Amino acid sequence: MSKKRVSLFRNILQFSVLALIIFFFIGNQLGLGAVDFEAYCPMGGIQAILTLMQDGLIACNMTVTQMVLGAIFIFTVLVLGKLFCSHLCPLGTVSETLGKLGDRLKIRREITGIPDKLLRSLKYILLFLTLTITLKTGELFCKEYDPFYTSITLFGHRVNFLYATISISIFVIGNVVFRLFWCKYMCPLGAISNIFKYWVGVAIVVVVLGAMYFFEVGIDIAYIVGIICLAGYALEIFKIQTKKQSVLKIIRHTHECIDCGLCSRTCPQGIDVADLVFVKHPDCNICGDCVSACPKEGALTLNEKLNVKWLPSVIVVVLFVTGLLIGSQYNLPTVSKAWGSAEQMNNSKEFKLEHLSHLTCFSSSMGFVRQMKEVEGILAVSTYISDHSANIVYDTTKLNELSIRKMLYARAKQFIEAPALDQNLVVHKLRFEQYISKEDLAKISEKLIGTKVYQLETQFDTEIRMLAFCDAGISEETIEGLINTVKIGRKTPYKVVDVVRSPVAVNGLDLMKRTFQKYQVTFNNYKTYPKEQLRSFKVDLIDFPKNEQLFNLLANHVGKKFNGAVGINATYENNPEVRFFYIQDMVEPQAISDWISKDELTLEYTNGEVEQKANPFLFDIKKPNPLD
Repeated sequence: MSKKRVSLFRNILQFSVLALIIFFFIGNQLGLGAVDFEAYCPMGGIQAILTLMQDGLIACNMTVTQMVLGAIFIFTVLVLGKLFCSHLCPLGTVSETLGKLGDRLKIRREITGIPDKLLRSLKYILLFLTLTITLKTGELFCKEYDPFYTSITLFGHRVNFLYATISISIFVIGNVVFRLFWCKYMCPLGAISNIFKYWVGVAIVVVVLGAMYFFEVGIDIAYIVGIICLAGYALEIFKIQTKKQSVLKIIRHTHECIDCGLCSRTCPQGIDVADLVFVKHPDCNICGDCVSACPKEGALTLNEKLNVKWLPSVIVVVLFVTGLLIGSQYNLPTVSKAWGSAEQMNNSKEFKLEHLSHLTCFSSSMGFVRQMKEVEGILAVSTYISDHSANIVYDTTKLNELSIRKMLYARAKQFIEAPALDQNLVVHKLRFEQYISKEDLAKISEKLIGTKVYQLETQFDTEIRMLAFCDAGISEETIEGLINTVKIGRKTPYKVVDVVRSPVAVNGLDLMKRTFQKYQVTFNNYKTYPKEQLRSFKVDLIDFPKNEQLFNLLANHVGKKFNGAVGINATYENNPEVRFFYIQDMVEPQAISDWISKDELTLEYTNGEVEQKANPFLFDIKKPNPLD
């Protein structure tokens, strides 16, 4: 019997895509670039299209590119079949590989009969939950559990650890033990593919959505999605033989077939191709492995006479690249809101504010819009998550571009490392063309560790300025070169316009005092106690968090433990120190001293929850010397 063969062109494409993903993943981890893998997911694009239809808004940080790829995905299913699943989907590639491992271990099994039909409902249930939650919240629910997004971002932003762990476990174990378990039973994109694979499914989607959007029936979106999902499930489990609109068809020519059965044994989906004339099975994704495996010329073909085995691979690549090219030419706002009157709009002007790195999703966009709506004179705002920018329309009789920029800019300070206290420093004032956020400043500072630059601060006057506290030997040219060469994944690099050396002399102690964030708080009914009962003791700080205000955690740790502890005051004189205030005869200062020396802080919250956190403070613990 002839050896089983597979589609060489498909395999090359599959593993090329996988290799490219791994290459960019490694680059991301090494800080060599910032590739957003989510930008090429058609599932997110489909969800973005639906939220745009429903609310006029784009879900989360979706862009036109994702939406175009989502539309091309549906077009491909409609006209050509499930080519994405068999040629481009990385989860499909890994699923097939895990299945081969299961075969080698001789543990892979088929699920048939009623269990097979029942399990096929899972992907429609998951599709229902994914779409309805996304449509109601504006955030991509699929990110919370998607095994691909979870793996490629290492449990990144918005991943639900529990959901993601369960989905990855199901993906790995399910695919090893059962044939393509994820693709058949869990993949919501597979559910969408099956809905759009037949004209009946397409007609149901068109009629239901038409009733909602054109006749304004006002039905809850959950009912709409539910009807579509139920229809898709029925089409799949009953294998309703409706007319298949796909241009590409696998056809077995019975007069040429020698009944060797290789096509059935080679099919990754386990379809009994040898028992069919037209392969209309809902699991068929036009992978072409059966055609490649057939030893008899003309017995199994792609369409009647077409037997060009590389054609599906070429088609899917051309469509995907076309989608990328089209998507790169356009941009749509994540959120676009206008509230100005027609008269105000006549006196308006628009400008684009770039590098708003805090605009990362639908929620942050809405928060930004609400903030702008409170400003008198701002008439409309559109946010663009793809490049972290916003278009702001304002009344020229009340505001100007400079006043808006100044209002929006928040000063930021980032400590890098400590100089010697008696070390002479220099302060360089740098002027920038770009907007620099607090997040940007943190990333720049991380890259400057070990360069004798000790702290960066940003401020806004008529433009963005940065103060760089450096070793006295760092010249204007040196600091300009250091900043301009920092790469943190921005589409546009930083550009220093000029550098001016400050005439004010500072040393390491001056900088540490400037860095230290003073803190004072009282608790446990401090004002109810007579002053003559109040005592305090001082503890020196050896180390403390420089870029975070965490003394509130220390106050919680002490105040919740001792009713007699009533306040703390953190200052920096010749060194950092914390003074603890307590009520005489209610608590011993030594007990407080021992408690703050613990490796972990014990935090109690108003809802009754208790949490342990690593103690970020290192104290110079001596026997407390109480003071009045």
